Amino acid sequence: MKQLRLLLFSFCLLFAASSVARAHQIDAVEFEFQADDKEWRLLGEMDIAFMLPEMRSIPGEAPLSRKATMEAPPEKLERMRKETENTLRKILKFTFADKDVPWTISFPDFEKQPFELPDDAGDTALLSVKIIAKVQPGPGSLKVHWTDDQNSEFIAVNDEAGESVVTARSGSSVIMLTVDEAEKVEPAKTSVTDWVISGFHHVLPLGLDHLAFILGLFLLRPKWKPLAIQSLLFTIAHSLTLALAVLGYVNVPGKPVEIFIAASIAWIGIENILFRDPGRFRYIIVFLFGLVHGLGFASVLGEKLVGVPKQNQIVPLLGFNVGVELAQITVLGAAFLLLLGVRKWGWQAVGSGIIASFGLCWVIERVFFSA
Repeated sequence: MKQLRLLLFSFCLLFAASSVARAHQIDAVEFEFQADDKEWRLLGEMDIAFMLPEMRSIPGEAPLSRKATMEAPPEKLERMRKETENTLRKILKFTFADKDVPWTISFPDFEKQPFELPDDAGDTALLSVKIIAKVQPGPGSLKVHWTDDQNSEFIAVNDEAGESVVTARSGSSVIMLTVDEAEKVEPAKTSVTDWVISGFHHVLPLGLDHLAFILGLFLLRPKWKPLAIQSLLFTIAHSLTLALAVLGYVNVPGKPVEIFIAASIAWIGIENILFRDPGRFRYIIVFLFGLVHGLGFASVLGEKLVGVPKQNQIVPLLGFNVGVELAQITVLGAAFLLLLGVRKWGWQAVGSGIIASFGLCWVIERVFFSA
């Protein structure tokens, strides 16, 4: 009865804070680069919430709802448009032959009658963006300077520079969109290390659902042998579906996947409380849940690989997966260190109750409160 009260208390506490337990913002800004004799163009979509100053600096903050945003009053929409432009102008700069290039920005969604944002399976409020700069005379290379102080990415699908995709990371990165042959400078490339960092970052600190699942595995039996078996099965399973989905052999809509991921977290927490030792059934469940989590990872990685030919996706796929595994090992290692010497069932039941509560909150939200 005491454990049941702890579980109910944890659920009520976390349900009140369920706004934290949502999908996180999209911190990658992706454009298609186009060029002709008169102008350079960048066309893309971005997460509105990540552009708003009051939301983008909060790690793990949830995105805005597409449905709710389209129903917002005109003055609120206008503020979103202005803040998006202001943020972009602070962190984005173009140079040609080492001289600043002026650019204009427009938002095609605001020109639609009635106003409508791009479709998104996860109900994330995305905004279409069009950036134009006039072609500059003389020799030189068009460069993008990405100076965001958040952990974000600028991605450009660009065939002209000799690469399908070029990426700038947070900090003060410079990438080339056009290359002057006279300069004999290789275009920026996305290295294996970049993809490893991207995979790690997807779990730590933003992957709340994945973190909850891994900690749920840890809480049942915090011993190396059974945990290593579960972790290995989970890794094999999500690596398999991640590869199949990214390479285009499997295609599952995003919303059902997100609901099943949330349900898997709730199940693991509840199972930890009801069954001290589920036996081999636990291993089967972990493998099946791993298959679903791999599809969730694929939706994130797939957004970063738009425009990349299949034959060039192996390195990003491997790097991203290694980053995810490193983050997973980091979480388990930290859990062992923090709880070293503590083996009482009480804290395991409370922790499992909290994880089950998170999972149930996610299920409710993703079933009833997302499009």
